Amino acid sequence: MQHDDDSIPVAPQRAMPTSMLSTGVEDLMAAPRTLPLHVLGGELPTDLVGHIFVSGSIANPGRPAFSGEGVIYRLDFTGEHVQIKQNVLRPPCFRADQALTGSDHGDLLQFHDLGLTRLSPLLGARTVLSNSPIALHDRMIVTTDCGRPWEFDAVSLELVTPIGKGEEWRGAIPAPWLFPLVLATAHPAEDPRTGEFFTANYCNPSMAHKTFCHLMRWHERGPIEHFQLIDDNGDSVAIEQCIHQIVVTKNHVIIQDSAFVVEMRQLVVDATDMLIPGMSELFGTGTMQAQRPTTVLYLVPRSALAERGGTSGRPTHVRVLRVEIPGESVHFFAQYNDDDKLTLIIPHTPTLDVSEWVHEGELMVDGSHAGDTLAGMQIPCALVQGTIGVHTIDPRTGELLHARLTRGEETWGLALGAQAPLSEDLPIERIFFNTSGFAPELVPQRVLKTYADRVDRALLPVKTGRPPRLLAFEVTTGKLVSYVCPAGWSMLSPTFVPRLGHENSAAGYLVCIAHAADTVPRPPGTSGEEVWIYDATDITRGPLCRLGHNSLDFAFTVHSTWVPEIHPSRRDYHVSTAQDLDLEFLHHKTFGQISFWSTFSSAVHAAMQHDVVAQLLADDVLPFFDR
Repeated sequence: MQHDDDSIPVAPQRAMPTSMLSTGVEDLMAAPRTLPLHVLGGELPTDLVGHIFVSGSIANPGRPAFSGEGVIYRLDFTGEHVQIKQNVLRPPCFRADQALTGSDHGDLLQFHDLGLTRLSPLLGARTVLSNSPIALHDRMIVTTDCGRPWEFDAVSLELVTPIGKGEEWRGAIPAPWLFPLVLATAHPAEDPRTGEFFTANYCNPSMAHKTFCHLMRWHERGPIEHFQLIDDNGDSVAIEQCIHQIVVTKNHVIIQDSAFVVEMRQLVVDATDMLIPGMSELFGTGTMQAQRPTTVLYLVPRSALAERGGTSGRPTHVRVLRVEIPGESVHFFAQYNDDDKLTLIIPHTPTLDVSEWVHEGELMVDGSHAGDTLAGMQIPCALVQGTIGVHTIDPRTGELLHARLTRGEETWGLALGAQAPLSEDLPIERIFFNTSGFAPELVPQRVLKTYADRVDRALLPVKTGRPPRLLAFEVTTGKLVSYVCPAGWSMLSPTFVPRLGHENSAAGYLVCIAHAADTVPRPPGTSGEEVWIYDATDITRGPLCRLGHNSLDFAFTVHSTWVPEIHPSRRDYHVSTAQDLDLEFLHHKTFGQISFWSTFSSAVHAAMQHDVVAQLLADDVLPFFDR
C-alpha cells in the first residue's frame, strides 16, 4: 500500500500545534455527536476493523488541559467506512458544578480551579474522567488519577455507574465533603485469566495527615477488597508522588510511584484559605516541586492475596518488595511471565513534568512570553532526552540484574505508548511511542530553573528545537526506528490495532490522532485535526491513510484502547448515587482527631448550607442518575 507523505500539507517550519487545546466548551452540555470520516489521502485498509476508544479533556481558556472536562471518542472501523462518535462524561460533581456556575450561592459552594484540581470548599473535589478508557472482560470503564473509575456504555457513551460505593473509597483529605478527593490510579489492571481487577486508593504526605496506600481488588461484581501495603520495615508504604499505573504479571501486582507530583500540601492550603482566611500566611505558599529522579515500584506477591481482603477501614496487611531504578517515569510495561525473572520496559522521561502547565505571559526557554493560546497547555517537552529501558529484575529480591538503555535524538519528549500484541499474557514484542520532540517556545523558564541540576544547558537545542516523532521499539533486540512528523504536525494517543484474523500478532496498524499547527494549510475536507493510520510493521513509510472531516475538533486526548466489537452495558452492577450523596450520613461521619483537620472539618460543617445543597441535589444532580 502506498504511503501518503507527499500529499500532507506542511508548515514552512517546525511548529507545535495548539489545536489540541481546542476548548469545545460549547459541547459540554451537547448530546453525543457522530461524524463520518473521509479519506483525505492514501487508502483505508480493509482488514482494519473494530472500535477505538480515546479519552480526552475539554478545558476552558487558561484552565490546565488535564483538569478539563472528560470527553470520550469512539472510532468505528468496518473495513469500508469510518465514523467517530463523541460524548462528554458528566458524573454527579459535573452536574453540581454546572448548576452552581453563575449562581448566587457564593464562592464557598461554587467550584474553583486550584492547580490540576477543581474544588468547592464546601462540596469537595471534581472528578474529571479524561485519562484512560479500559476494556474489562464484561464492561468498559474510564479512569482518572483523582476519582473512582466509572463504567460507561460502549454504544451510547453515557456513564452507567461508579466502581465501588463511596464508603469503599477513602478521601485523601479528611473533610466532610459530598465529593471527596479520592486519589486512585489512571491505569488499573485486570488479569483476564482470573477476572481480578486491581486498582489503588492512597494518600501521599500532606500536612500532618496520616498517609495510606491500599491495593484494591474487585471481582465478580462483589465488594471491593482492600490490602494495606507494608514495607520491609513493617511500616505502611507511603506514596511520595502518585500511583499513575498498575501492571499485573503472572506472579505479581506491580504498583508504580509515578513521576507525577500531586502537590497535596498546596492544595490543602489553598482550599482552607477560602474557608479560614489567613491560613496561607500561616502555612506559606508552595513553589514548583521537582520530581524524584528515580522510578520506585512495589511488587505485591499475588500469592499473598489468596485470602479475601479487608475493608477500607480495616484493610488486610500485605508485605511488598520495593524496587528503585535510576531515572523517573510515568508509565511502564511488564512481561507477563515472571517465574524466573521480571522484565520491565520503562520509558524514562527525566524532567518531563506533566503536573505543570503554561501560564499566560510567563517567560519561556526561548526568550518569548506565553500568549493566551498557550495558557493551560501541559508542559509537553522534557529538558533532556528520554531513555527506553529494558530492565531485568530478580522478582524474589528486587535486585536489578541487567539494564539495556536506548537513547538518542529520536527519544526527545517520550510520551504515550502502545504495546503489540495486545494479549496480556503474550510476550510484548513491540512498543510504539509518540514524542513531543523539543519545542523551546512551550517550556517555561521556571521548569528549567527547577531542574537546573539535572540539565546541561549547552545541550538544549533552543535555537532549532526537535520535531515530534512516532517510534517503534523492538523489545528483544532494542532496535528503534522512527517516523519524523511533517513540519507543523504532532501526534497523540497512538493505538495498536491487530489485523483482522491476527488478533494475537504484533502485525497490524498504528492509529494516531494528528494535530496541525495554525501555519499548516487547510485543504478542502480537513479541519487540521485528523486520524492517521500506519503499518505497524514499518511506520517509517508514513501514514497509509489519512482520515478527516471539516468539523472534526479533538480535545486534548490522552490514552486509548481498541476492542473488536461493542455491546450495550449489561447494567448488572450498580452503585446508588442517592446513597453516595446522603447528607444525613455525611453529617454524622467522624474524622481524625488532628487539631488542624478538626478545625477544617468544623469550618466545613459550620458553613455548609444543607438546605441549599439538598435542593441542588434533588433538582440538578439526582434526576440524571439511578437512585
